[in-house]
Amino acid sequence: MVMNFSFQLMILTILTMNGCVRNPVTGKREFHMISEKAEIELGKQSRNQIVQEYGLYDNPLVQSYINEVGQKIVEVCERKNISYEFVILDTPLVNAFAVPGTVFLTRGILELMDDEAELATVIGHEIGHITGFHAVKMIQKAFGYQFLSLLSTVAVAVYGPTADDPRAYAVLNQATNFVASGFLSGYGREFELEADRSGLRYSILAGYEPDAMISFFKRMKSLGEEEVSGIGLFLRTHPPTDIRIKQIKKIFALSEEGAKKKLKKDLKTKGFREALKKLEVPSTQFYDHFEKYQEIIKSIPKAPLENPGTIKDRVYLNPSLDIRLEIPKGWKSELGFSDRSLVHFMHFEGKAQGELQALHFSRDPILMKTGAESFAGVTQSTQSLTSRDWAFSIEEKLRMEKRSGREAVYPIGNAYVGTYRGRDRLGRPAFYRILYVLKEEGQGSWQAFMLSCAALEESYIDYLVDFEKIMKGFNWIKQKN
Repeated sequence: MVMNFSFQLMILTILTMNGCVRNPVTGKREFHMISEKAEIELGKQSRNQIVQEYGLYDNPLVQSYINEVGQKIVEVCERKNISYEFVILDTPLVNAFAVPGTVFLTRGILELMDDEAELATVIGHEIGHITGFHAVKMIQKAFGYQFLSLLSTVAVAVYGPTADDPRAYAVLNQATNFVASGFLSGYGREFELEADRSGLRYSILAGYEPDAMISFFKRMKSLGEEEVSGIGLFLRTHPPTDIRIKQIKKIFALSEEGAKKKLKKDLKTKGFREALKKLEVPSTQFYDHFEKYQEIIKSIPKAPLENPGTIKDRVYLNPSLDIRLEIPKGWKSELGFSDRSLVHFMHFEGKAQGELQALHFSRDPILMKTGAESFAGVTQSTQSLTSRDWAFSIEEKLRMEKRSGREAVYPIGNAYVGTYRGRDRLGRPAFYRILYVLKEEGQGSWQAFMLSCAALEESYIDYLVDFEKIMKGFNWIKQKN
């Protein structure tokens, strides 16, 4: 179904009629190419994508408590007109993130907080991303003004579900992937620091101990120095911790002579002035609710990774799975965040990265047509599976354009190597090279590994030698004859 021009123009007008709006956090007027309605819809789509990838943590007691604290912060924020959902992700990864309308907290970050005041500052920080329209600004910066010409098509998909226009869903999917990718990449230094200021302001106005933000930052920094699994991502997606602490200390020092000039812009906003006034009154009482938080958090069972592995120098070792991976010079690595995502690695220049994933499965989930090369989910296979079979069965889920593929023998054994064109987590065009390895363990069960390397499209050829070294550096700890 093709929509006529007048209808597309009407939809585009609806979506962009906000035009120049006043940012309630900064007080400045900004031009928004995306209406609030479209912003929230993209937030819903991104929310579903993140939940699908990481899973929900099912604990009604904890969920109710997080929502209670979250709503206290919503009551003092500048955008009370939209609905907020607070989601706990079932992963030991230490992280928190927000998309329009939804705040995510991982099980891992809840386990490392000390009290309710720290929780409030983290939730406040994430709500700060929403109140500051950071997702909207990121999309506009990434897609540019060309997004205006595509937005009407997106609108058809969002507001006209009967429209059969694949372009609409393609653009909506691209924007959704971009927003959701922020879970692993953050919003950038400027927006993260602004969210810190908002988070501190909200927690103070809600009556929480203001020092909690600094205590949380210091704990994250110390844990990062101890290389606790999962902390690296949280630190990498935010500005240097010392800079964040320094900013908060400046706010606390506003009563000192000359200090107010340093944050003159912030003082123009009503919320900042109210929070500062509350800080300056000696009789003001703040709370951390330490005992309550500790009682609630004890209901979260500790769930260490079953096969975490270790990293020494440039070598990842996992005796439980009998595998080792050595990366070349110029690369750094860190442990993954689940038993499936074992280790991440990145080139120091930041233009290339990779990941090693593991999956154990039985014959039942792997279904294919008899005599066909592609899996279709209709007839159970009675044949022994190969690395090539496994690669073909999951390629559709990659949502990438396949460029080539071949069977090959690597130190790890018989494998399949595929080359794909897609987008990285920031929505930029990138090329991927993926090594698939399938090891039969008997009685209809397999251990599968997927070693992926990716680089931006314009620099992909520069990393081909390193990618091959990485794949040849993947081997069994106990060398097979």
